Amino acid sequence: MRNVAQGIPSEIPFTTEALRASLARIRDAWDNYQASRDRDGVYRYLEAVFQLVEWWAHERRAKEYAQQALRLQRPPIPKISDPFAVVIFATADCEKVDFKTRSKWARLLRYAKVFKDPDESLVDFVRRRGGINRCVGRYSRRLGRSLNHSSQK
Repeated sequence: MRNVAQGIPSEIPFTTEALRASLARIRDAWDNYQASRDRDGVYRYLEAVFQLVEWWAHERRAKEYAQQALRLQRPPIPKISDPFAVVIFATADCEKVDFKTRSKWARLLRYAKVFKDPDESLVDFVRRRGGINRCVGRYSRRLGRSLNHSSQK
């Protein structure tokens, strides 16, 4: 077995049962967010999504585990390649989180993955950067997408 703390992936298999348990934990965070009236509740849910995908990425298997998670869902299953978007799809109520919201949240988490200090909470990072929409805008500008979106309107 390798040392995960040193940045080297472990050789402990991630079973389907472990994957289901991980998704159930994120679903619980979603349910808690939905049951609360806390404005910041969505951040706790997104933090749980972020931590799971970061753990998968640390193991160098984020895409692999995300695709396994997607296969566990009931049809129809959309084609989603981004691990953050997959976990959101697999754990949030599709009636309340449409494609646009899922895409926005996934972009936020990809932005946090690149720019968030490892010791900083997602809530603090997003607040410091001006909120979800501002973070997503900054991420899109870095990719040059803001120009493409404005020309399509």
